[in-house]
Amino acid sequence: MRNKYSITSNEVKLFKHMDNLTSIQNKESKPVMFHIAPTNVCNMNCTHCCFSERDKTIELDHLDLLKALEDIKLLGVKAIEWTGGGEPTLYEALPTVTKIASKMGFSIGMNTNGLNYREDLNYSLFSWVRISLNVFDLGIDLKQWVENVKKIQKQTKVTMCYIASENTPHENLKKVIDFAEEQKIPTRIAPDCIKSKEKIEGTINWIKFITKEEYGFTDSEYVFISDFNIFLGEREDNVCMMHMLKPFLYSDGYVYACPSSELAIENNRTMQPEFRICKMEDIIDYYTNKFEVKNFKCSYCKYTNQNNILNDLIKEVDDIEFC
Repeated sequence: MRNKYSITSNEVKLFKHMDNLTSIQNKESKPVMFHIAPTNVCNMNCTHCCFSERDKTIELDHLDLLKALEDIKLLGVKAIEWTGGGEPTLYEALPTVTKIASKMGFSIGMNTNGLNYREDLNYSLFSWVRISLNVFDLGIDLKQWVENVKKIQKQTKVTMCYIASENTPHENLKKVIDFAEEQKIPTRIAPDCIKSKEKIEGTINWIKFITKEEYGFTDSEYVFISDFNIFLGEREDNVCMMHMLKPFLYSDGYVYACPSSELAIENNRTMQPEFRICKMEDIIDYYTNKFEVKNFKCSYCKYTNQNNILNDLIKEVDDIEFC
């Protein structure tokens, strides 16, 4: 299924950026994209939230953010993704910074729960908008939310995601599948990964069992279970190299080596200082003069496969012509 590899991080996408991989092999870092969390403010309080222990009041100054975008552009970065932290549409300056980022030539994506439709935000500037279906867990009238989704659909490509655990009401899984199929929106159902690897595997099996045994569902044209990109083995040498491809500018003004380190249970559902690589005003200096490979021993790494591939790229070997 093409959508399966299009709307989530995976090693297949990695090989679509051979110029960046060549740079890495030559000991140079050339990120493809930046994840950016402009605000920690949110209008939901999800039980699975991987940022639930964040400071929910902080956000980036929009002038500082614009300067960071200029620096990011100088690095040759192709895309930015507004994400959490919090809910990006609650960032007051989002329409302004999105418009400017588009004029700068960035491809732009956004993760949102869709509850706060911004009339002043030009959604057509986005390459895609990913909407959280965990609104189904709120137990509220979603009529206005459905209208918001349809408005966004008219302006850009929409995809959706639902995070499930053993505590998820079974009927909510059915609602997710039915809504995605009815609206013809590519949707992934993913497990709550903030737990041990054994429990993550158990959650995946639970999702598969409930969706198949109770509702007769297997992957379809629009809905799939996101288990193919969840690697539960060990990351080679604990080498952390995702900041070579997709670093994370967080709402506290620091750039972090990984956009998903908060998924490791020991990181307490927030960004930990040891994952910082530089301040946002030092992006150019870091990637030009101070870049280094990082080593972090996370109990769960979302990017294990990608990290292992990148680690292989920088290994020194002899007689490379005899492959």
